[in-house]
Amino acid sequence: MINQPITYIHKTHPKSRSIKIKIESSEKVVVVTPKFTPKFVVDLFVKKNKTWIEKTLVQIKTKENLGFNKNGILIFGKKYKKDIRVIGSSKQASLGVKIKGDQLVINLLEKDDSRNMASKQYLNRFLKNTATKYILPRTQQLASKMKIDFGKITLREQKTRWGSCSNRGNLNFNWRLVHHPPEVIDYVIIHELSHRQHMDHSKTFWNLVEKFDPEYQKNRGWLKRRGMSLG
Repeated sequence: MINQPITYIHKTHPKSRSIKIKIESSEKVVVVTPKFTPKFVVDLFVKKNKTWIEKTLVQIKTKENLGFNKNGILIFGKKYKKDIRVIGSSKQASLGVKIKGDQLVINLLEKDDSRNMASKQYLNRFLKNTATKYILPRTQQLASKMKIDFGKITLREQKTRWGSCSNRGNLNFNWRLVHHPPEVIDYVIIHELSHRQHMDHSKTFWNLVEKFDPEYQKNRGWLKRRGMSLG
């Protein structure tokens, strides 16, 4: 594979004292430098930060594929329209996130200093709790069906992986899996449980995965199109 250079837009700023890289939501890479910075210096700086740029672009692409934008978000493969509402302090019991039909309602207090930050905190807490309530019991069910044991389960937000299995038999899942359809989440769980018997990606491993997920290639393709990987 040819190692392609990063395409970027070069801008100068009169108050800039150093070289900075910005990656916009449109996936454009913008390099801001002081005036009269030689092009070869900019090229070297971009090359030095190539790995970080590529990872950030993958994260942006992943968020786009999961339906993240100003108004929409995917949960279990279904798209919901975000509806941020500000409520009075007398209704604190209604704070947080609720699903009503095809809307994801986020209730905030009037006194919240940063509504964007507050809505993000409420939403992430809701998504992680929702993922936990599905993934933990579902892993137990599939492990029982596959007659495979495992250690503990950890859920965290990862930048490069949907799931992994340690040599000690502990399973780790990205709680962002909550955005995917249930059959795709099941594939990830089956994939990691299969590593309890085969710590590789041999033909025997894939045969075991296929035994419990005949549609694994379809589900695997779904994840590949959305970036990141499985351990």
